[in-house]
Amino acid sequence: MYRYQQQNSTQTLIEGLEEYHSCNSGLVERRNVSTAEKRFFRCHDVVHVVFGCDTTLSDEAVVKISTIFGTSIGLQVLRGYGSKESKEIYRKLGLFDIVLTTIKSIVLVPITIWHCVQMRKRWPWSNYDRYLEMPLNEIRRKFGIRVVHSR
Repeated sequence: MYRYQQQNSTQTLIEGLEEYHSCNSGLVERRNVSTAEKRFFRCHDVVHVVFGCDTTLSDEAVVKISTIFGTSIGLQVLRGYGSKESKEIYRKLGLFDIVLTTIKSIVLVPITIWHCVQMRKRWPWSNYDRYLEMPLNEIRRKFGIRVVHSR
């Protein structure tokens, strides 16, 4: 488990993003994609860090649900998942991974929705710059964010 995934991580958001990126080479930011796609995936990566998720398929499901129910963009985020880059990622998924994630999601999705409903306010999808220097534990306390995979 990475530091940014710990509920009470004292890392700032920018430090959490740096850790997330160092552990996940080949992210969209580093690829030759449109500015709009880079912006979308940057916001998506921030949600990974704020909600304490890695890049496993089950955590991607948590990020999508958290984005819909726990951020300011809501259902509009689904447009971003229709991008060329997203479709490329989906094509690489194996049947076993999809089945396993579907089974895990039976538990993860309701827990994630419940956590989002209990939040004090929604995380700002794209206007998060003012939080970059704030520790993750303070962000999570301020918004009422609970990391799904607290271990």
